[in-house]
Amino acid sequence: MKKLFFTLMIGLALILTSQAQDTRSKHWQRAGIEKSPKSIVNPANINRDITCDTLRFPMTGNITYYFLGDQDTGYVTGNNSYGDKAKAEFFEAVDEGYAITGFVAEFAIAKSLTNSNANITFGIWDNTGSGGKPGNMVTSATYPLIWIIEEVQKQWLTILNLQEPYTPTGSFYVGIILPQTPGDTVALWCKESSDSYVGTAWDMWSDSTWHSFNEPSSWNLNTSMLIHPIVCKTLGFNKPVDPEISVLPNPSNGMISIQNRKNTPRFKVEIYAYNGSQVLSKEFTNGNNRVDLDLSWLPKGIYVIKISDHIYQHSQKIILN
Repeated sequence: MKKLFFTLMIGLALILTSQAQDTRSKHWQRAGIEKSPKSIVNPANINRDITCDTLRFPMTGNITYYFLGDQDTGYVTGNNSYGDKAKAEFFEAVDEGYAITGFVAEFAIAKSLTNSNANITFGIWDNTGSGGKPGNMVTSATYPLIWIIEEVQKQWLTILNLQEPYTPTGSFYVGIILPQTPGDTVALWCKESSDSYVGTAWDMWSDSTWHSFNEPSSWNLNTSMLIHPIVCKTLGFNKPVDPEISVLPNPSNGMISIQNRKNTPRFKVEIYAYNGSQVLSKEFTNGNNRVDLDLSWLPKGIYVIKISDHIYQHSQKIILN
C-alpha cells in the first residue's frame, strides 16, 4: 500500500510539474522599455597580429526583455519562479583558426536583496546533448554579481576574458548559470520576438533539461539573448621562438624579465590582451638589452608581448597567473 501511495505521489508531482511548465508561454509580458544596442569603443591601438570579432554584436532590431505575470514571477531571460538554472545562446562553428577568448554580456536586470558576494558563472557548452542540445560545459569564467549590478545601473557592458582561449570543434552554446541564492537576480536583454526570426535562445529548466525558447511547451518566443562570445584569430605563435630573445618566467605571477638581442640601443615593448586591446607600450633607450617589467597590475590571463626594434620584431604569448 505504501509503495502504491508513493508511486501515486510521484506521478502527481510529475503531472503538476508538467502543467506548470506548460503555462510558460501564457504568462510572459513584454517590458515597456527598449534598449538601444551599444557599440564597443575600439582601442586606439590594435595588435595587427590578432584579429578579433564579437559575434552578433551589436544585436539588430528592437531590444527588450520579458517578465512574468499572474502567479509567476521573474524573467524569461533570467531568474524566475520556474527555477530555471541557466540561459544560453546557440552559435554555429567559428572559422578555422579562431578561438573564443571571452564574453560580452548585456544585462537588463541585476539585483541582490542580500548584498551577497555571489559570482555569476559564464560558460561554454558543446553540442553533445540529445539532438544537438547543450551538452558538457567545456570552459567557464566567473564574474562578481555586485559588478554586474553596478554595470546595469550605469548601462555599461559586462566584459570578461577566459583564462585560456577555447577552440570549439563544432556548434556551441554560450550562456550563464543563474544565481540560486534567494534575492539574487539577473536577466539579459533580448531581441524582440518575431515569427519571421529564427530564435537561438535556450534555457535549462529546474530538472536540468535544456529547452529552446521557441518550443510550444516552453516560452514560444523567437528571440536571441544579448550575450556574445569574443573570438580571436592569432597569427605567428607557431613560428620558432627567436633564440636571442627570451621572456621569463612564463607563466609568470606578474614579474617578467626580457632579454633582447645584443647591441640593441633601443627597442619597444608592447603588450596586448587577447581581445586585441593594448595594455602597455614602453620604449627602452638606455642600451641595456635586459629589462624587468612588473605586470602584476594586469588581470590574470593570456597576453601577447611584442618586442621590436628598427630591424627585428618578435611576438609571443605570455600567461599571467
